[in-house]
Amino acid sequence: MRRPWNSALLVAIGIIAAGLTNGTASAAGRTAAAGKIDWRACGPASAAAECGRLTVPLDWARPGGTTTEVYVARVPAKDQANKLGSLVFTPGGPGGAGGSIFEAGFADQLFPQLRDRYDLVSFDPRGTGSSSQLNCGPVLRPGVPVFPKNQAEYDAMVASSRATGEQCLKQHGELMRNLDTRTAARDMDAIRAALGETRLNFVGLSYGSYLGTTYAQLFPRRVGRMVLDGIVDHAQGSTRFMLSEAKAMEDGFNRFAAWCAKDNTCALHGQDVGAVYDRLVRKADKTPLQVAGHPPVNGDTIRLALPILLPKTELVGDPWPSLADAIALGAEGDGSGFAGISYVGDLETAYAAVSCMDLPGELKGYADAKARLAKAKRVAPRVGAAVEGWAITAACAGWPIPPSNPWRRTPVKDAAPILITSTSDDPSTPVDSAFGLARQIRGSRLLVAKAYGHTAYFNSACARAAITSYLLEGKLPPKYSTC
Repeated sequence: MRRPWNSALLVAIGIIAAGLTNGTASAAGRTAAAGKIDWRACGPASAAAECGRLTVPLDWARPGGTTTEVYVARVPAKDQANKLGSLVFTPGGPGGAGGSIFEAGFADQLFPQLRDRYDLVSFDPRGTGSSSQLNCGPVLRPGVPVFPKNQAEYDAMVASSRATGEQCLKQHGELMRNLDTRTAARDMDAIRAALGETRLNFVGLSYGSYLGTTYAQLFPRRVGRMVLDGIVDHAQGSTRFMLSEAKAMEDGFNRFAAWCAKDNTCALHGQDVGAVYDRLVRKADKTPLQVAGHPPVNGDTIRLALPILLPKTELVGDPWPSLADAIALGAEGDGSGFAGISYVGDLETAYAAVSCMDLPGELKGYADAKARLAKAKRVAPRVGAAVEGWAITAACAGWPIPPSNPWRRTPVKDAAPILITSTSDDPSTPVDSAFGLARQIRGSRLLVAKAYGHTAYFNSACARAAITSYLLEGKLPPKYSTC
Protein backbone atom coordinates (compact mmCIF):
# COMPACT_ATOMS: atom_id res chain seq x y z
CA MET A 1 0.00 0.00 0.00
CA ARG A 2 2.52 2.58 1.09
CA ARG A 3 5.00 1.47 -1.58
CA PRO A 4 3.18 0.27 -4.66
CA TRP A 5 6.55 -0.77 -6.02
CA ASN A 6 10.09 -1.06 -4.77
CA SER A 7 12.47 -0.78 -7.67
CA ALA A 8 15.18 1.26 -9.26
CA LEU A 9 12.45 3.74 -10.19
CA LEU A 10 11.86 4.84 -6.62
CA VAL A 11 15.37 4.30 -5.35
CA ALA A 12 16.63 6.57 -8.11
CA ILE A 13 14.51 9.50 -6.97
CA GLY A 14 14.66 8.92 -3.22
CA ILE A 15 11.08 7.80 -2.71
CA ILE A 16 10.29 4.41 -1.34
CA ALA A 17 6.22 6.15 -2.24
CA ALA A 18 -12.13 15.49 10.72
CA GLY A 19 -14.38 13.18 8.68
CA LEU A 20 -17.64 13.90 10.52
CA THR A 21 -16.57 17.40 11.51
CA ASN A 22 -16.00 18.50 7.95
CA GLY A 23 -18.96 16.48 6.80
CA THR A 24 -19.51 14.54 3.59
CA ALA A 25 -22.66 16.42 2.63
CA SER A 26 -21.22 19.91 3.04
CA ALA A 27 -17.96 18.94 1.34
CA ALA A 28 -19.78 17.47 -1.64
CA GLY A 29 -21.56 20.74 -2.17
CA ARG A 30 -18.48 22.89 -1.84
CA THR A 31 -16.61 23.77 -5.01
CA ALA A 32 -12.91 24.39 -4.70
CA ALA A 33 -11.93 27.89 -5.66
CA ALA A 34 -9.97 27.87 -8.91
CA GLY A 35 -6.53 28.70 -7.57
CA LYS A 36 -3.57 29.39 -9.77
CA ILE A 37 -0.47 27.32 -10.42
CA ASP A 38 2.49 29.23 -11.83
CA TRP A 39 4.11 26.55 -13.95
CA ARG A 40 7.87 26.44 -14.57
CA ALA A 41 10.09 23.95 -16.30
CA CYS A 42 11.53 21.40 -13.86
CA GLY A 43 13.57 18.22 -13.75
CA PRO A 44 15.78 16.93 -16.56
CA ALA A 45 15.04 18.28 -20.04
CA SER A 46 13.98 14.79 -21.13
CA ALA A 47 11.17 14.84 -18.55
CA ALA A 48 9.33 17.67 -20.36
CA ALA A 49 7.82 18.44 -16.96
CA GLU A 50 6.34 21.62 -15.54
CA CYS A 51 6.07 22.16 -11.79
CA GLY A 52 4.32 24.62 -9.53
CA ARG A 53 2.65 25.15 -6.19
CA LEU A 54 -1.04 25.46 -5.39
CA THR A 55 -2.10 27.33 -2.26
CA VAL A 56 -4.92 25.59 -0.37
CA PRO A 57 -6.54 26.07 3.05
CA LEU A 58 -4.70 24.31 5.83
CA ASP A 59 -8.13 23.37 7.23
CA TRP A 60 -10.84 23.04 4.58
CA ALA A 61 -13.45 23.75 7.25
CA ARG A 62 -11.89 27.24 7.49
CA PRO A 63 -11.24 28.19 3.86
CA GLY A 64 -10.40 31.78 4.76
CA GLY A 65 -7.81 30.85 7.39
CA THR A 66 -4.21 29.69 7.33
CA THR A 67 -2.98 28.18 4.08
CA THR A 68 -0.48 25.56 2.99
CA GLU A 69 1.00 24.55 -0.36
CA VAL A 70 0.73 21.45 -2.53
CA TYR A 71 3.48 20.72 -5.04
CA VAL A 72 2.14 19.76 -8.47
CA ALA A 73 3.92 18.45 -11.57
CA ARG A 74 2.53 18.22 -15.10
CA VAL A 75 3.83 16.57 -18.27
CA PRO A 76 1.86 18.15 -21.14
CA ALA A 77 0.30 15.92 -23.79
CA LYS A 78 2.37 15.57 -26.94
CA ASP A 79 -0.73 16.08 -29.09
CA GLN A 80 -2.21 19.23 -27.57
CA ALA A 81 -4.68 19.70 -30.43
CA ASN A 82 -6.38 16.36 -29.72
CA LYS A 83 -5.80 15.89 -26.03
CA LEU A 84 -8.51 14.48 -23.76
CA GLY A 85 -7.69 16.75 -20.84
CA SER A 86 -5.69 16.13 -17.70
CA LEU A 87 -5.13 12.77 -16.01
CA VAL A 88 -4.18 12.93 -12.32
CA PHE A 89 -2.06 10.08 -10.97
CA THR A 90 -1.42 9.04 -7.36
CA PRO A 91 1.21 6.33 -6.81
CA GLY A 92 0.14 5.15 -3.37
CA GLY A 93 1.05 5.94 0.16
CA PRO A 94 -0.20 7.48 2.26
CA GLY A 95 2.33 10.02 1.16
CA GLY A 96 3.31 8.82 -2.29
CA ALA A 97 5.05 11.87 -3.76
CA GLY A 98 3.81 11.61 -7.33
CA GLY A 99 4.78 15.14 -8.25
CA SER A 100 8.40 14.35 -7.49
CA ILE A 101 8.14 11.16 -9.57
CA PHE A 102 6.97 13.10 -12.61
CA GLU A 103 9.52 15.85 -12.04
CA ALA A 104 12.24 13.19 -12.07
CA GLY A 105 11.14 12.13 -15.55
CA PHE A 106 9.25 8.87 -15.03
CA ALA A 107 5.91 9.74 -16.64
CA ASP A 108 7.07 8.27 -19.94
CA GLN A 109 8.07 5.01 -18.26
CA LEU A 110 4.81 4.70 -16.37
CA PHE A 111 2.31 5.86 -18.99
CA PRO A 112 3.89 5.81 -22.47
CA GLN A 113 0.62 4.92 -24.17
CA LEU A 114 -1.16 7.94 -22.63
CA ARG A 115 1.47 10.59 -23.32
CA ASP A 116 -0.07 11.80 -26.58
CA ARG A 117 -3.61 12.38 -25.36
CA TYR A 118 -3.37 13.51 -21.73
CA ASP A 119 -1.61 16.14 -19.71
CA LEU A 120 -0.24 13.80 -17.03
CA VAL A 121 -0.46 15.40 -13.59
CA SER A 122 0.60 14.30 -10.14
CA PHE A 123 1.29 15.94 -6.80
CA ASP A 124 3.13 15.54 -3.52
CA PRO A 125 0.39 15.36 -0.87
CA ARG A 126 0.69 17.84 1.97
CA GLY A 127 3.26 16.64 4.47
CA THR A 128 5.40 14.90 1.83
CA GLY A 129 8.03 15.50 -0.82
CA SER A 130 8.24 19.09 -1.99
CA SER A 131 4.94 20.10 -0.38
CA SER A 132 4.76 21.25 3.24
CA GLN A 133 6.87 18.41 4.60
CA LEU A 134 6.57 16.50 7.85
CA ASN A 135 9.85 15.22 9.24
CA CYS A 136 9.76 14.01 12.83
CA GLY A 137 12.01 10.97 12.67
CA PRO A 138 11.01 7.31 12.39
CA VAL A 139 7.74 6.19 13.93
CA LEU A 140 8.84 2.58 14.31
CA ARG A 141 12.15 3.33 15.98
CA PRO A 142 15.02 0.85 15.68
CA GLY A 143 15.36 -1.15 18.88
CA VAL A 144 11.79 -0.51 20.06
CA PRO A 145 9.61 -3.65 20.12
CA VAL A 146 7.26 -4.01 17.16
CA PHE A 147 5.84 -7.46 17.96
CA PRO A 148 5.50 -7.24 21.76
CA LYS A 149 5.87 -10.48 23.70
CA ASN A 150 4.83 -9.08 27.09
CA GLN A 151 3.21 -6.07 28.73
CA ALA A 152 6.50 -4.21 29.15
CA GLU A 153 7.31 -4.49 25.44
CA TYR A 154 3.79 -3.40 24.53
CA ASP A 155 4.11 -0.35 26.81
CA ALA A 156 7.43 0.53 25.16
CA MET A 157 5.84 0.32 21.70
CA VAL A 158 2.96 2.57 22.75
CA ALA A 159 5.27 5.08 24.45
CA SER A 160 7.47 5.33 21.35
CA SER A 161 4.45 5.96 19.11
CA ARG A 162 3.13 8.62 21.45
CA ALA A 163 6.52 10.35 21.74
CA THR A 164 6.90 10.63 17.97
CA GLY A 165 3.36 11.94 17.54
CA GLU A 166 3.80 14.52 20.28
CA GLN A 167 7.13 15.65 18.83
CA CYS A 168 5.43 16.07 15.45
CA LEU A 169 2.67 18.14 17.01
CA LYS A 170 5.27 20.45 18.53
CA GLN A 171 7.08 20.81 15.21
CA HIS A 172 4.15 21.04 12.82
CA GLY A 173 1.06 21.92 14.87
CA GLU A 174 -2.12 22.15 12.81
CA LEU A 175 -0.58 20.54 9.72
CA MET A 176 -0.54 17.30 11.73
CA ARG A 177 -4.29 17.61 12.31
CA ASN A 178 -5.05 18.20 8.64
CA LEU A 179 -3.41 15.31 6.81
CA ASP A 180 -6.26 12.82 6.50
CA THR A 181 -7.53 11.39 3.23
CA ARG A 182 -10.62 13.58 3.04
CA THR A 183 -8.37 16.62 3.23
CA ALA A 184 -6.15 15.19 0.48
CA ALA A 185 -9.25 14.57 -1.65
CA ARG A 186 -10.25 18.22 -1.27
CA ASP A 187 -6.73 19.27 -2.23
CA MET A 188 -7.10 17.10 -5.32
CA ASP A 189 -10.36 18.84 -6.20
CA ALA A 190 -8.55 22.16 -5.90
CA ILE A 191 -5.94 20.83 -8.35
CA ARG A 192 -8.75 19.84 -10.74
CA ALA A 193 -10.18 23.35 -10.55
CA ALA A 194 -6.75 24.96 -11.04
CA LEU A 195 -6.24 22.81 -14.15
CA GLY A 196 -9.50 24.17 -15.55
CA GLU A 197 -11.12 20.72 -15.67
CA THR A 198 -14.82 20.21 -14.92
CA ARG A 199 -14.23 16.52 -14.13
CA LEU A 200 -11.33 14.62 -12.59
CA ASN A 201 -9.74 11.88 -14.68
CA PHE A 202 -7.75 9.82 -12.21
CA VAL A 203 -5.54 6.76 -11.74
CA GLY A 204 -4.98 5.77 -8.11
CA LEU A 205 -2.75 2.85 -7.15
CA SER A 206 -2.73 1.09 -3.78
CA TYR A 207 -3.58 3.71 -1.10
CA GLY A 208 -4.36 5.94 -4.09
CA SER A 209 -7.41 3.72 -4.63
CA TYR A 210 -8.77 4.85 -1.26
CA LEU A 211 -7.97 8.47 -2.04
CA GLY A 212 -9.89 8.12 -5.32
CA THR A 213 -12.81 6.40 -3.60
CA THR A 214 -12.95 9.20 -1.04
CA TYR A 215 -12.91 11.80 -3.81
CA ALA A 216 -15.76 10.01 -5.60
CA GLN A 217 -17.78 9.91 -2.39
CA LEU A 218 -17.26 13.62 -1.72
CA PHE A 219 -17.57 14.83 -5.33
CA PRO A 220 -19.42 12.14 -7.29
CA ARG A 221 -20.56 14.41 -10.11
CA ARG A 222 -17.00 15.59 -10.74
CA VAL A 223 -15.70 12.09 -11.47
CA GLY A 224 -14.48 11.58 -15.04
CA ARG A 225 -12.63 8.45 -16.10
CA MET A 226 -11.40 6.95 -12.85
CA VAL A 227 -9.26 3.84 -12.34
CA LEU A 228 -8.71 2.40 -8.85
CA ASP A 229 -6.07 -0.35 -8.74
CA GLY A 230 -4.63 -2.42 -5.88
CA ILE A 231 -7.59 -1.78 -3.62
CA VAL A 232 -7.68 -0.58 -0.04
CA ASP A 233 -11.20 -1.32 1.27
CA HIS A 234 -11.90 1.05 4.15
CA ALA A 235 -14.71 -1.23 5.36
CA GLN A 236 -12.32 -4.00 6.44
CA GLY A 237 -11.26 -2.87 9.89
CA SER A 238 -7.74 -3.15 11.25
CA THR A 239 -7.73 -6.83 12.23
CA ARG A 240 -9.18 -8.16 8.97
CA PHE A 241 -6.92 -5.81 7.02
CA MET A 242 -3.85 -7.28 8.75
CA LEU A 243 -4.92 -10.94 8.59
CA SER A 244 -5.88 -10.80 4.92
CA GLU A 245 -2.49 -9.34 4.08
CA ALA A 246 -0.65 -11.86 6.28
CA LYS A 247 -2.24 -14.79 4.45
CA ALA A 248 -1.38 -13.26 1.07
CA MET A 249 2.20 -12.43 2.13
CA GLU A 250 2.73 -16.00 3.29
CA ASP A 251 1.76 -17.14 -0.18
CA GLY A 252 4.12 -14.53 -1.59
CA PHE A 253 7.03 -15.85 0.46
CA ASN A 254 6.30 -19.39 -0.73
CA ARG A 255 6.30 -18.15 -4.34
CA PHE A 256 9.60 -16.38 -3.72
CA ALA A 257 11.11 -19.57 -2.31
CA ALA A 258 9.85 -21.57 -5.29
CA TRP A 259 11.45 -19.05 -7.65
CA CYS A 260 14.78 -19.42 -5.85
CA ALA A 261 14.55 -23.19 -6.22
CA LYS A 262 14.11 -22.90 -9.98
CA ASP A 263 16.27 -19.91 -10.91
CA ASN A 264 20.01 -20.24 -10.48
CA THR A 265 20.39 -16.44 -10.49
CA CYS A 266 18.78 -16.36 -7.04
CA ALA A 267 21.44 -15.86 -4.38
CA LEU A 268 19.75 -18.60 -2.32
CA HIS A 269 19.45 -21.12 -5.15
CA GLY A 270 19.95 -24.68 -3.92
CA GLN A 271 19.17 -23.80 -0.30
CA ASP A 272 16.08 -24.17 1.87
CA VAL A 273 15.03 -20.53 1.61
CA GLY A 274 12.53 -20.66 4.46
CA ALA A 275 15.03 -22.28 6.81
CA VAL A 276 17.75 -19.75 5.91
CA TYR A 277 15.34 -16.87 6.53
CA ASP A 278 14.13 -18.32 9.85
CA ARG A 279 17.70 -18.78 11.11
CA LEU A 280 18.55 -15.23 10.06
CA VAL A 281 15.73 -13.55 11.98
CA ARG A 282 16.36 -15.69 15.07
CA LYS A 283 20.04 -14.76 14.96
CA ALA A 284 19.27 -11.06 14.46
CA ASP A 285 16.78 -11.17 17.35
CA LYS A 286 19.60 -12.25 19.66
CA THR A 287 22.47 -10.30 18.10
CA PRO A 288 21.50 -7.49 15.70
CA LEU A 289 23.60 -7.21 12.56
CA GLN A 290 25.93 -4.23 12.48
CA VAL A 291 25.78 -1.87 9.49
CA ALA A 292 28.09 1.11 9.15
CA GLY A 293 26.21 4.40 9.35
CA HIS A 294 22.92 2.70 10.14
CA PRO A 295 21.24 1.45 13.33
CA PRO A 296 21.81 -2.27 13.97
CA VAL A 297 19.52 -4.51 11.92
CA ASN A 298 17.52 -6.72 14.27
CA GLY A 299 14.93 -9.39 13.52
CA ASP A 300 12.05 -6.93 13.45
CA THR A 301 13.85 -4.78 10.87
CA ILE A 302 14.28 -7.84 8.66
CA ARG A 303 10.69 -9.00 9.16
CA LEU A 304 9.27 -5.61 8.21
CA ALA A 305 11.33 -5.50 5.03
CA LEU A 306 9.18 -8.34 3.67
CA PRO A 307 6.11 -6.19 2.85
CA ILE A 308 8.42 -4.00 0.76
CA LEU A 309 10.48 -6.68 -0.98
CA LEU A 310 7.94 -9.48 -1.51
CA PRO A 311 5.32 -7.71 -3.69
CA LYS A 312 6.22 -7.75 -7.36
CA THR A 313 5.75 -4.81 -9.72
CA GLU A 314 7.00 -6.21 -12.98
CA LEU A 315 6.52 -3.10 -15.10
CA VAL A 316 9.02 -1.09 -13.04
CA GLY A 317 11.18 -3.71 -11.36
CA ASP A 318 11.39 -7.06 -9.61
CA PRO A 319 12.46 -6.86 -5.93
CA TRP A 320 12.94 -10.62 -5.43
CA PRO A 321 16.64 -10.68 -6.42
CA SER A 322 17.26 -7.90 -3.89
CA LEU A 323 15.43 -9.85 -1.19
CA ALA A 324 17.46 -12.97 -1.93
CA ASP A 325 20.71 -10.98 -1.87
CA ALA A 326 19.74 -9.35 1.44
CA ILE A 327 18.96 -12.69 3.08
CA ALA A 328 22.18 -14.25 1.75
CA LEU A 329 24.25 -11.33 3.04
CA GLY A 330 22.44 -11.42 6.35
CA ALA A 331 23.23 -15.10 6.76
CA GLU A 332 26.89 -14.09 6.51
CA GLY A 333 26.47 -11.41 9.18
CA ASP A 334 26.01 -8.45 6.83
CA GLY A 335 22.71 -6.58 7.37
CA SER A 336 23.29 -3.91 4.74
CA GLY A 337 20.71 -5.44 2.38
CA PHE A 338 17.97 -4.51 4.85
CA ALA A 339 19.32 -1.10 5.88
CA GLY A 340 16.85 1.58 4.87
CA ILE A 341 14.45 -0.97 3.32
CA SER A 342 12.11 -1.65 6.22
CA TYR A 343 9.20 -0.06 8.02
CA VAL A 344 11.46 -0.07 11.09
CA GLY A 345 13.48 3.14 10.93
CA ASP A 346 11.49 4.58 8.03
CA LEU A 347 11.66 8.38 8.18
CA GLU A 348 8.43 9.15 6.32
CA THR A 349 6.37 10.40 9.24
CA ALA A 350 3.49 11.53 7.02
CA TYR A 351 2.81 7.89 6.17
CA ALA A 352 2.03 7.15 9.81
CA ALA A 353 0.26 10.45 10.43
CA VAL A 354 -2.26 9.81 7.64
CA SER A 355 -2.61 6.11 8.45
CA CYS A 356 -3.38 6.84 12.10
CA MET A 357 -6.23 9.12 11.03
CA ASP A 358 -7.77 6.85 8.39
CA LEU A 359 -6.47 3.32 9.06
CA PRO A 360 -5.97 3.22 12.85
CA GLY A 361 -4.86 0.03 14.60
CA GLU A 362 -7.57 0.35 17.29
CA LEU A 363 -5.56 -1.65 19.83
CA LYS A 364 -7.27 -2.06 23.18
CA GLY A 365 -4.22 -3.14 25.17
CA TYR A 366 -1.61 -5.87 25.32
CA ALA A 367 -4.15 -8.73 25.45
CA ASP A 368 -5.66 -7.49 22.19
CA ALA A 369 -2.22 -7.18 20.57
CA LYS A 370 -1.24 -10.68 21.75
CA ALA A 371 -4.45 -12.17 20.34
CA ARG A 372 -3.98 -10.48 16.95
CA LEU A 373 -0.36 -11.59 16.68
CA ALA A 374 -1.41 -15.15 17.47
CA LYS A 375 -4.12 -15.06 14.79
CA ALA A 376 -1.56 -13.84 12.26
CA LYS A 377 0.74 -16.76 13.10
CA ARG A 378 -2.11 -19.19 12.54
CA VAL A 379 -2.88 -17.90 9.03
CA ALA A 380 0.76 -17.18 8.16
CA PRO A 381 3.13 -19.44 10.13
CA ARG A 382 6.33 -17.90 8.76
CA VAL A 383 5.41 -14.30 7.94
CA GLY A 384 2.99 -13.83 10.83
CA ALA A 385 2.15 -10.18 11.43
CA ALA A 386 5.19 -8.91 9.49
CA VAL A 387 2.89 -7.01 7.16
CA GLU A 388 1.92 -3.42 6.53
CA GLY A 389 -1.34 -3.79 8.43
CA TRP A 390 0.57 -4.53 11.63
CA ALA A 391 3.22 -1.88 10.92
CA ILE A 392 0.40 0.69 10.89
CA THR A 393 -1.13 -0.79 14.05
CA ALA A 394 2.20 -0.58 15.88
CA ALA A 395 2.94 2.92 14.58
CA CYS A 396 -0.46 4.18 15.73
CA ALA A 397 -0.48 2.39 19.10
CA GLY A 398 -0.02 5.58 21.13
CA TRP A 399 -0.68 8.26 18.52
CA PRO A 400 -1.85 11.42 20.28
CA ILE A 401 -4.31 12.55 17.56
CA PRO A 402 -7.59 10.62 17.43
CA PRO A 403 -8.61 9.19 14.05
CA SER A 404 -10.71 11.63 12.04
CA ASN A 405 -12.07 9.01 9.66
CA PRO A 406 -11.80 5.53 11.21
CA TRP A 407 -12.62 2.30 9.40
CA ARG A 408 -16.03 2.34 7.72
CA ARG A 409 -17.69 1.70 4.39
CA THR A 410 -17.15 4.28 1.63
CA PRO A 411 -20.34 4.09 -0.44
CA VAL A 412 -20.35 5.98 -3.74
CA LYS A 413 -23.36 6.76 -5.90
CA ASP A 414 -24.18 9.23 -8.68
CA ALA A 415 -20.64 9.01 -10.09
CA ALA A 416 -19.67 8.00 -13.62
CA PRO A 417 -18.73 4.27 -13.82
CA ILE A 418 -15.44 3.61 -12.05
CA LEU A 419 -13.02 0.88 -13.13
CA ILE A 420 -11.70 -1.20 -10.23
CA THR A 421 -8.74 -3.49 -10.94
CA SER A 422 -6.63 -6.00 -9.04
CA THR A 423 -4.45 -8.99 -9.60
CA SER A 424 -5.82 -12.34 -8.46
CA ASP A 425 -2.82 -12.69 -6.11
CA ASP A 426 -1.86 -9.33 -4.68
CA PRO A 427 0.24 -9.75 -1.52
CA SER A 428 -0.18 -6.13 -0.39
CA THR A 429 -3.85 -5.44 -1.12
CA PRO A 430 -5.52 -8.84 -1.55
CA VAL A 431 -8.19 -9.24 -4.21
CA ASP A 432 -11.02 -9.62 -1.69
CA SER A 433 -10.67 -5.88 -1.08
CA ALA A 434 -11.47 -5.24 -4.74
CA PHE A 435 -14.65 -7.30 -4.50
CA GLY A 436 -15.58 -5.48 -1.30
CA LEU A 437 -15.10 -2.03 -2.83
CA ALA A 438 -17.00 -2.96 -5.99
CA ARG A 439 -20.04 -3.66 -3.81
CA GLN A 440 -19.81 -0.13 -2.37
CA ILE A 441 -19.50 1.84 -5.62
CA ARG A 442 -22.71 1.88 -7.60
CA GLY A 443 -22.19 1.21 -11.30
CA SER A 444 -18.53 0.21 -10.92
CA ARG A 445 -16.76 -2.36 -13.10
CA LEU A 446 -14.27 -4.89 -11.70
CA LEU A 447 -11.41 -6.43 -13.67
CA VAL A 448 -9.24 -9.10 -12.05
CA ALA A 449 -5.99 -9.98 -13.81
CA LYS A 450 -4.76 -13.52 -13.27
CA ALA A 451 -1.32 -12.57 -12.04
CA TYR A 452 0.84 -12.26 -8.94
CA GLY A 453 1.98 -8.84 -7.77
CA HIS A 454 0.84 -5.53 -6.34
CA THR A 455 -1.56 -3.71 -8.70
CA ALA A 456 -2.85 -5.00 -12.00
CA TYR A 457 -1.40 -2.12 -14.01
CA PHE A 458 2.17 -2.99 -13.00
CA ASN A 459 1.86 -6.76 -13.34
CA SER A 460 -0.51 -7.60 -16.19
CA ALA A 461 -0.28 -6.64 -19.85
CA CYS A 462 -3.96 -7.40 -20.42
CA ALA A 463 -4.95 -5.20 -17.47
CA ARG A 464 -2.81 -2.34 -18.80
CA ALA A 465 -4.50 -2.73 -22.18
CA ALA A 466 -7.98 -2.62 -20.62
CA ILE A 467 -7.11 0.39 -18.45
CA THR A 468 -5.61 2.19 -21.44
CA SER A 469 -8.65 1.46 -23.59
CA TYR A 470 -10.91 2.89 -20.93
CA LEU A 471 -8.84 6.04 -20.42
CA LEU A 472 -8.39 6.72 -24.14
CA GLU A 473 -11.69 5.51 -25.59
CA GLY A 474 -14.07 5.22 -22.64
CA LYS A 475 -14.49 1.47 -23.21
CA LEU A 476 -15.29 -0.40 -20.01
CA PRO A 477 -15.11 -4.16 -19.48
CA PRO A 478 -18.19 -6.05 -18.23
CA LYS A 479 -19.32 -5.57 -14.65
CA TYR A 480 -17.03 -8.38 -13.56
CA SER A 481 -14.35 -9.76 -15.83
CA THR A 482 -10.97 -11.47 -15.76
CA CYS A 483 -8.00 -11.48 -18.07
